[in-house]
Amino acid sequence: MSRMNLHRTYRDNDWYPGGIPGNVVIGEHVYIETSYAFAPCLAEDESAIVLGDASGAYDQATFVLGPRARVVVGPYSVLNCHLVCEQSIRIGGHCMLSWGVVVADTWLERDWPVERRREYLEAVIRHPHRALGPMSTPRQVVLEDNVWVGFDSVILPGVTIGRGSIIGSKTIVEEDVPAYSIVVGNPARLVRRLEPDDTESARADAFRKYLRPGGGFGNVRGH
Repeated sequence: MSRMNLHRTYRDNDWYPGGIPGNVVIGEHVYIETSYAFAPCLAEDESAIVLGDASGAYDQATFVLGPRARVVVGPYSVLNCHLVCEQSIRIGGHCMLSWGVVVADTWLERDWPVERRREYLEAVIRHPHRALGPMSTPRQVVLEDNVWVGFDSVILPGVTIGRGSIIGSKTIVEEDVPAYSIVVGNPARLVRRLEPDDTESARADAFRKYLRPGGGFGNVRGH
């Protein structure tokens, strides 16, 4: 199905008149700052973009998707970033991607000669939508649940960032990041490991703590 034939949703008070493409699946209580976020989206899949419940695409969120791309965002995640996708980007729940962050499943090859770069740019100029084609073989990017990414960081193709990790501002991530890690720098380096505090057992312990007499919830219930 051609993207141009998909039904679009137009939001009141949106400064951009383009509308939200019909192949964007929107959960409950999702916040979308403007439909301009989807202006560079050329994806053709019927559910090319999935925005989980209570997620948000804020003012700098941009979905730069090729025809075969698919992006899935989990619930309660905050996007203020650029997603460049030709195949697959998956972002878990309770993630936060700050302004200026770039997540890409395809990237310019380091060994591209000048002639090949020129040919690539000329092809972009000839494209009716001035769209960027794949710069390399796409490799899926995965951000697991509860990942925070600081501003101006770049997540490169093929990377998986483990649950509960933090990526420092202006960090370039080329390799997988273990769960509950803090990484910074270019190239990214591990500076600290975190104690898992978002597991099911940790949640259960927290509820037991706050529900016991004198705990936070116990006090509320007593009024």
